[in-house]
Amino acid sequence: MKHVYLIGGPMGIGKSTICNQLNQDLDHSVFLDGDWCWNMDPFIVNQDTKNMVLDNITHCLNNFIHTPGIENIIFCWVMHKQDIIDQIIQKLDTEGVDIHFVKKKNS
Repeated sequence: MKHVYLIGGPMGIGKSTICNQLNQDLDHSVFLDGDWCWNMDPFIVNQDTKNMVLDNITHCLNNFIHTPGIENIIFCWVMHKQDIIDQIIQKLDTEGVDIHFVKKKNS
């Protein structure tokens, strides 16, 4: 059984720190950060770039889902709206995969 951990929350709350620790603690794991798909210059936010980023994210997640030997896929991103989470999950190949969503809140 594969596990996908989606870690969401506001910027600067410690998502990456938690994901790095999970990556060390869980066997056969990989850590991906959604911000890596936005690292462009100039930074442009429009419908085309939003669609491209979601496509890149789900493509990467699905590649790890299909890779033998990878059991735990840890992904963090702001994911501040439910429709972002829904779009990601809708595009994932979820057969034999447990999806876990954790939203980290301000302390």
